[in-house]
Amino acid sequence: MGQNINKIKSRMGSVTGAYKVTSAMKLVSSVKLKTWRYRMLANKEFTEAINEASDQVFKYIDNVSSPLLEMNEKANKNLYVIVSSSLGLCGSYNTNIFKLADEKVNPNDEAIILGRKGFVHYKNGGFTILDKFLDYKNARDRGAIRRMVRFLVDEYIKGEYRQIHLIYTSYKNPITFIPTDINFLPLSLSREEGYVGYPPLLEPTKQKLFDTLTPFYLENRLYSYLLESEVCEQASRSNAMENATKNAEELLDQLQIEFAKARQGAITQELIEIVGAAESL
Repeated sequence: MGQNINKIKSRMGSVTGAYKVTSAMKLVSSVKLKTWRYRMLANKEFTEAINEASDQVFKYIDNVSSPLLEMNEKANKNLYVIVSSSLGLCGSYNTNIFKLADEKVNPNDEAIILGRKGFVHYKNGGFTILDKFLDYKNARDRGAIRRMVRFLVDEYIKGEYRQIHLIYTSYKNPITFIPTDINFLPLSLSREEGYVGYPPLLEPTKQKLFDTLTPFYLENRLYSYLLESEVCEQASRSNAMENATKNAEELLDQLQIEFAKARQGAITQELIEIVGAAESL
């Protein structure tokens, strides 16, 4: 009986330790979630303004020559940028991204992996991983994002890839995250059909305006997607730690009941032995 009590006490100690860890991680992830969500919402209004301005300009740009507007038909492979996390304990966040990537990426395609978990998962995968941006940490590094866009644009202009895709996690609400595959290049521009009146005057030239606006537009677009992924990662980790904390609480309550029963049984057994010994005298 004493061994059983000691075993339960040992389990209670282990569960209590796990409870403290998950509670602390839940608190940390909640703070990070609040920070990243604030950044995402702050950027959303700016992004909407940029997209609206870009759309207004792009749809009146005709007779512009740019390889970024055409699919590279001669290329036989695509490039995928796969956004994963560098840390674990974030529920199904990475698993869902890997599942979508497995469906989309073909053996002859190539990929850039953002996040250590993704790199470890795919280092022996069925497609080529480019040794690029392995030091990427998060969306706060605007310099890395700018270099990434420059690299993607340069590689696409060279005709290396038929298309460039981004696989990331789209944020809907604190419990709903959707792994998403979007076409990053070539650009798909909406043209104004049947325009009545005078189109806007674009200075200095349509070509110059397009060449100047496009890198900025692509950088902000990529930044927005990476921000969403960061929010989804932190929300997934916060939810996972909350569930783990609740499970630890329930298990600890159950162990406390078992401990009380075992202790009561031990006391009862000792009383029986004492009474039995007294009666034998």
